[in-house]
Amino acid sequence: MPELNTRVERLVAEGRHAEAADLLLDKGHVERAAELYAAVWQWGRAIEIAEEAGLFDIAYRHAIAGQDRDACGRVLAKLEARPEQAVRAATHAEQRGLLLDAARLREAAGETEAAAELYERAGDLRDAARCRIVLGELRKAGMLFERRLREDAEDGASALELGRILAQFGRWDHAVRALQKAAEHEAHEAAALRLLVACFAAMGMDEAAGSRLDALRRLQPELPVTVPEMLTEVYGDPRGVAALVGQADSERLLAGRYRVMAQLGAGATGRVLLAHDPFHDRQVAVKVLNVGGGASGRDAFVRFGREARVAAGIEHANVVSVFEFNPDGPFLVMEYMAGGTLADRLGDGPDERPRRLGPLRTWAMAKGVLSALEAVHRRGVVHRDLKPANVFYAENGDVKLGDFGVAHLTDLGNTLTGALVGTLAYMTPEQITGSSRPDASTDLYALGVILFRCLTGRLPFEGPDFVAQHLEDTPPAPSEVAPWLGIAFDDVFAKLLAKRPADRFASANDLVDALRTLPWAAAEEAMPPDEGEAAPARPASIAPAAAPSQSGARFEVLETREDGIAIARDELLERTVELVPLDAARAERLRAFARADGPYLQAVYEIDEALGRAVLEHPSGVPLATLGGRDPRRAVIVAQVREAIGRLHAERVVHGAVRAGVVVVGPARAVLRVALAPSPGADTAADWAGLDALGGRARGAP
Repeated sequence: MPELNTRVERLVAEGRHAEAADLLLDKGHVERAAELYAAVWQWGRAIEIAEEAGLFDIAYRHAIAGQDRDACGRVLAKLEARPEQAVRAATHAEQRGLLLDAARLREAAGETEAAAELYERAGDLRDAARCRIVLGELRKAGMLFERRLREDAEDGASALELGRILAQFGRWDHAVRALQKAAEHEAHEAAALRLLVACFAAMGMDEAAGSRLDALRRLQPELPVTVPEMLTEVYGDPRGVAALVGQADSERLLAGRYRVMAQLGAGATGRVLLAHDPFHDRQVAVKVLNVGGGASGRDAFVRFGREARVAAGIEHANVVSVFEFNPDGPFLVMEYMAGGTLADRLGDGPDERPRRLGPLRTWAMAKGVLSALEAVHRRGVVHRDLKPANVFYAENGDVKLGDFGVAHLTDLGNTLTGALVGTLAYMTPEQITGSSRPDASTDLYALGVILFRCLTGRLPFEGPDFVAQHLEDTPPAPSEVAPWLGIAFDDVFAKLLAKRPADRFASANDLVDALRTLPWAAAEEAMPPDEGEAAPARPASIAPAAAPSQSGARFEVLETREDGIAIARDELLERTVELVPLDAARAERLRAFARADGPYLQAVYEIDEALGRAVLEHPSGVPLATLGGRDPRRAVIVAQVREAIGRLHAERVVHGAVRAGVVVVGPARAVLRVALAPSPGADTAADWAGLDALGGRARGAP
């Protein structure tokens, strides 16, 4: 062997790779021989000798390197019968970004879970769903088929499979819609019609079931004439698929789907229920309308339907998601906000003493609400009913705006009756009088009332005659009610609570800019404990340690990266953040990013040059670089990054490092991270070129 190695090394040194390879081949060293042929780009020969020796994983690797797709296909077919080699080939395929090949190989090796994930990353949702069915994960499979149909509504095979899954969960109405689409395709017509008969029968729609049976018998005349007989023959029970789901269990479900777990709240016009959605395996909040007849009932129903249409059309990280509107209930299915409402935190209950929120928590809440308002105002929507009960907290502390029941579309007319729907304590003068159409300043006035209460512990107008006070009285300055705030907040609140809309802030972004200049941290430090409390509800000191790599009274450092940035837990605001060391240049750059603040830019929470530290958002999710090139979310992600870049350029800021590694893809949005050290000479063109590389369009509208 040493002699053989010496001869091979000498031949290679002389550039005689083919001779060295033949020598190795003669001695039975096939893998090394193939490597030498590959080294001189004789890919065909490398593939050939590896195949002949049964080393199909080696042959596949060389077929990839030689970009020989015919050989890849041929070898892949052989690898499917050889699980051990398939696993090794799959690893190589993943490293080269060939996700579909990797998925096929993982599936052949029996690694179905890994195959499902790879198919999904590659954008092959139908095969991903097929793997989920094999794993018994019908909910995940159903969601994948739903996504596939959003991509291609004419995919009859996916529509049929989705209908089958929905029927298994007793979601007859949703199954019918999918099956009707599948029945339009000749290849799936008979199977779809058979299940349509069963679903219509389960819904008690006998005429529709009979009609579908007639259509089915034209294809299969041997079937029984009546629906019960057909269901008995096909499903073994005259109830059909309803027997498989379990009729007794189905009767306890709302709309045959949502299992009610508890009542979250109730009012004069309806209830809010906590329910479990078995199809998506998640908790949801179900808002059920309960009104009588007559004009008032119709008005309530119209407002309820408006909430559904408005909220369902807004996808934003700071807006409560709406999943479904059922007009027959009627009920609205929404994201369940396990963290409760701002009203809960302020002590709005009948037996509770009102509480302050505190400056830093108020500022964090305000940024979330303003981010939501900026998004909805851009769509021509005014919320019109901003109050603490409509500001929600997710389990992780994220702030979201919800309840668009009286949201006003700005291109519609305005009436006095409609204007008086909102809550009087937070209502603007123009809403009370109906003197002008609501606009962005209407919501900002209501937010001003909320912020005043969060900071001072009381409303600017305490009633009971809210109408006269909003119309005639001058609100007190925050410093009059809470002297420890100082006068820095007074001018902002005077503008927020101005009687005339024209005298207020014109947009959510304008208000963010104004609020950002206020001394929130100093106010937090000066805030006395609420009356009746033995000790402050906050830490004794909010100041962190001098260096971000050390733990302080407010921040608990979880990890310190090589670049000196610390990942920490903000104990005061109950969130994970990044602590960034500062110098003057970095502070100036972060201020520029803060001015461009938007939902798809990493948020800059605080900049404190005295402590040499900035506090930034720690985006949740995975780097875009880890997603496959055919990930179905990529188009949305790129659009969000484009908006983030546009915001930066509007502030005359160049990002300077736009690439997949600085984009974090979370469950609800993508976030472009701050570039602390931009590439030398970077300009706006470089940013758009970076977007191009992500799959965007360099000169597209920001």
